[in-house]
Amino acid sequence: MNSKLLAICSQWVAIFICASAPTVIAAQTNSSAADFGEVVRSLLVPADATPSWTLGAHPAVRWKSPAPEPAGTDLVKNGLPMSRTGAVQIKHSRDSSQASQWDVTLAGSRASPLESRLSTGDQGDSGIWPPDALKAAGFKLKALCEPGGISSGTALYEISAAGYQPAVLAHEWSAGSAGTWMSLIFAYTEQRAAKLKCE
Repeated sequence: MNSKLLAICSQWVAIFICASAPTVIAAQTNSSAADFGEVVRSLLVPADATPSWTLGAHPAVRWKSPAPEPAGTDLVKNGLPMSRTGAVQIKHSRDSSQASQWDVTLAGSRASPLESRLSTGDQGDSGIWPPDALKAAGFKLKALCEPGGISSGTALYEISAAGYQPAVLAHEWSAGSAGTWMSLIFAYTEQRAAKLKCE
């Protein structure tokens, strides 16, 4: 009986010691993370194609559904009744061993998407400044307007790359003590581009 009690006490002591030990969190290697430029290319329309719901077919993008579904209220109010949503881990520009999660959205009509969106879920360090990262990845950016703010704003660009149709890109950001939240909207049509404004 005493030996059983001793064994139980030993187990509890071992559990207590393990629970009390300091936790060491190692930086995660992101073998499944994608390069920013590759994800953006997957969202642009090929030169010989039209926008389709298969855009964003990058292996690192985790789509919630294989087909478009009724969109949320904000998109519907903005004339985009259908959407596909997902998420992707994108490598930091400064340190490719680190990655941050970005939300991915295709939005449009039942027939096809009219725009795509990439956004950081929360304020934090995404490790990327999109205009610089896009230029480094071989995209051409032509500034269409300059934003008015410093800590927050929206800049508009025409984005183009060999083999893809040009699109209008809205880069919105808001910086605070917790980091910077960012959103990128790629408009595929003139009508959608006309809805994007500099701020």
